[in-house]
Amino acid sequence: MFEGITPASRSEEDAKAPLPRPAAKMPEVFQSAGPIAAIRNDLRSVGSRSVQDIDPELIEDTGLKDRIGALDDDIADLRESISNHGQQVPILLRPHPKLSGRYQVVYGRRRLAAIRGLGTPVKALIRTLSDEEAVLAQGQENNLRKDPSFIEKALFAGDLEEAGYDARVVQDALNVNRSHTSHMRKVREAFPRQVLERIGAAPSIGWKRWYELAVVVLEKKIDVLSVHPAPFPEGSSSDERFAAWVKALPRPDTPKEKRQPRGTTPFTLMAQDGSALGEVALTKGALGFRPTAQHRDFVAWLHANADDVFSRLHEEFLSQSKKKD
Repeated sequence: MFEGITPASRSEEDAKAPLPRPAAKMPEVFQSAGPIAAIRNDLRSVGSRSVQDIDPELIEDTGLKDRIGALDDDIADLRESISNHGQQVPILLRPHPKLSGRYQVVYGRRRLAAIRGLGTPVKALIRTLSDEEAVLAQGQENNLRKDPSFIEKALFAGDLEEAGYDARVVQDALNVNRSHTSHMRKVREAFPRQVLERIGAAPSIGWKRWYELAVVVLEKKIDVLSVHPAPFPEGSSSDERFAAWVKALPRPDTPKEKRQPRGTTPFTLMAQDGSALGEVALTKGALGFRPTAQHRDFVAWLHANADDVFSRLHEEFLSQSKKKD
């Protein structure tokens, strides 16, 4: 029953001979696969997965900006929170490609700026990343925290494109599609960076309002640098600065007696806040109005009050006709 299991008896000469020693070299199959390779890989990556205390003076805030404005403008509350409760979320660093012992910040710039003023080490993860991997990590981390506004994303996308990054990298970093990056490009074409930075992030202003405004600026060839050149009211928010800038746009409504009759080409009708109400077209004597998505409620109201609205418009038309006669 136990044949092949119990060791065979050895002669006296064999017993005196030393037992064969195992080969020092690890079998090749265990070098690239299996539990031993897994343990080795874990040991190699443990440094990148553990949080370390790093002197902020060893960290360079390099790379592309993904926020508008100075970091010190909005970190007072964050600094106080970290001072009272400690740093709860680590930042991500990568080793400096040229300077030994120094690091570059990948994401966590606001946390780093807040901790610099406290004189304490910063808790960080350290990973060896290429430029492309760093950009992707920065963009994806932004999508998981306080979401940047459309304008902040548009400027960040422009910086990435100017730095030579592939369109796929830009889209992956910002988690947007090709159409959305096209909208961002149109806005950057219409507005110089200095104008956008004067207005600010404007977090409540969606991409549609920016895009529609950009289309108007480009079509009418408006000199945006001449619009609202004076300082904005002190203490105004970026959303309020956006509204003030739009209000200062030159209006097409010149005195009525000087207005030139429009042709049959469709044109965009603008609201007082600078947004596009919709498209107006005159076709074979029939006037048509196609609203934008955000102003469909206006069309419903116009339909419900058509008797009063068109009656007043007709009276205005008759009054102007009599003056001309």
